[in-house]
Amino acid sequence: MRLIDYYNYIATAAYIIIGVAALCFSIKREKKNGHYLSDGPAAIIFILIMVLASFLRLYKLGDVPFGLQQDEASIGYDAYTLATFGIDRNGYHWPIYPITWGCGGGSPLLIYLNVITISLFGTGIVKLRLIPAVCGILTVALFYGSLRITFGKRTFKNEASLLGALFLAICPWHVILSRWSLDCNIMPFNMMLAVYLFLLAARKRSTILYALSAAAFSVCMYSYGAATIVVPIFLLLICIYCLWAKVLDARQLVISIITFTVVFLPLLIFYAVNYLGLPEIVTNVICFNKFTAARTGEAFISFDAGLGTKIMNNLKSMLLAVTIGDDRHTLAHFYPGYGTLFEFTFPVTFLGLVISLITLIRGKRANGEDKLYLVGNGIFLFLTIANVGLELVILPDISRMVMMFIPFIYFFVRGAAFILENARSLFVALIVFLLIGGVSFTKDYFTKFNDWSISIFMPGYGDAIKRAYEIAGDERQIYSTYEGLSSPFMLALYYNEYDPYKFYTTVEYKDEKAEFRIARSFANFTFELPDDVSSKAEEGDVFVVATSEEELFSNLESLSVENFGGYLVIYR
Repeated sequence: MRLIDYYNYIATAAYIIIGVAALCFSIKREKKNGHYLSDGPAAIIFILIMVLASFLRLYKLGDVPFGLQQDEASIGYDAYTLATFGIDRNGYHWPIYPITWGCGGGSPLLIYLNVITISLFGTGIVKLRLIPAVCGILTVALFYGSLRITFGKRTFKNEASLLGALFLAICPWHVILSRWSLDCNIMPFNMMLAVYLFLLAARKRSTILYALSAAAFSVCMYSYGAATIVVPIFLLLICIYCLWAKVLDARQLVISIITFTVVFLPLLIFYAVNYLGLPEIVTNVICFNKFTAARTGEAFISFDAGLGTKIMNNLKSMLLAVTIGDDRHTLAHFYPGYGTLFEFTFPVTFLGLVISLITLIRGKRANGEDKLYLVGNGIFLFLTIANVGLELVILPDISRMVMMFIPFIYFFVRGAAFILENARSLFVALIVFLLIGGVSFTKDYFTKFNDWSISIFMPGYGDAIKRAYEIAGDERQIYSTYEGLSSPFMLALYYNEYDPYKFYTTVEYKDEKAEFRIARSFANFTFELPDDVSSKAEEGDVFVVATSEEELFSNLESLSVENFGGYLVIYR
């Protein structure tokens, strides 16, 4: 076992002891009423946490992870073609929802945000990842602000809010998520912006802020497909709760519903075109186009005789994901030994979950700040319930659970606040264990994550295929390997800033109707090696192959070989 594995056992045991001790002190009513952190020092600590969060999300952004994942390239290429040519890679002018792979797979919000950054700064890996990184930093601030509103005038407000910000700042799941460009990776920011606006609206009883929150929740629907299930369930629950708590009235609810619907309307029309049989709306200004395939088998469980077993497996995977981690999930979203929320934090997290449930069940129509405490508590519980509803019907993966983890960080904070109220010295020990875990994760992430994720981010290939096109131009044939690669055509398009008109008029897909369309070739690019590589090279064709495939060339001494890490460019 590694050192971190031993540490996880020790820290888990310590957290169990800390939680049990706090419960014992609570039962014996030995709660201490000592001094708590004032606003001035809290502000300084918060600034330091934000500096830490920024460092962890911006340092070596283009090098860790090293390379580019195919969905990153897909998002970047569609953003490039829209910014430069006004069409996506499938030839549609300004689509409401670019169909990318054919069934979606790249939600519109991140693509269009990248249209803005590309228009301003151009393409490149750092620029492509900058939006998730900045959103990740801002999410820490929004979570801190949301906790301060939720805990209101409670004596431990500053400690609890700072702990939440610190946890999110160093959290393995959120650090990893913020450092590469997948559409779901900006979902926590969108969700927390909407939640923060909702809490502000509840505090001020502001109709305008409720409407802004509704608009922000509607924008979440453009962020990631899972939001189309989670957000409506959540809004239904929280609105009923807030009507009962009298922090939301019928007029404000109607105005918010109208605002949500107006912002959501373009996407609603797109869904009607795809699922209700409406004809495509294709113009030179805007497009409501159809998917070429439905995304079902890859995302949703099948409703057959084994449904009960599948649901139980989903619940098991979800429980693992919020505790010790599930190594069956996508490699790009976690690093072994740290899970998603650190492997040792779950005893305190589940203590907080129980306390939150008790608060919800016993909650009454309290006044002033107590109402905000109930509303904030309800928000994170209802988000959890909505996510559980989603997890019952989808194939489990961390990316699809992206809205689940911040609520569980809130439960950790609730558990820690309970410990703080009952055993201050144990609260300090809790923070020390968390910081040690954060230091260990930071060291391992920046020194070892690239080796762990090499099959996901395909380092070296993008530069190799770019160099091959520089050599071949549009005249010589380019053959690419598939060794160690996933959808290499996508990296070829992005790295070469390829003309989308030449792409979509020449592309040949392996299966035109597949759930994810993969190009076999386009123009002078072919993504498979011919049988006679040596003779093809002599004829002037250019090859991109893995270093392990160098032996395929019997005439290597007469050819030029350029090494790009794991991939070679070979040509005459």
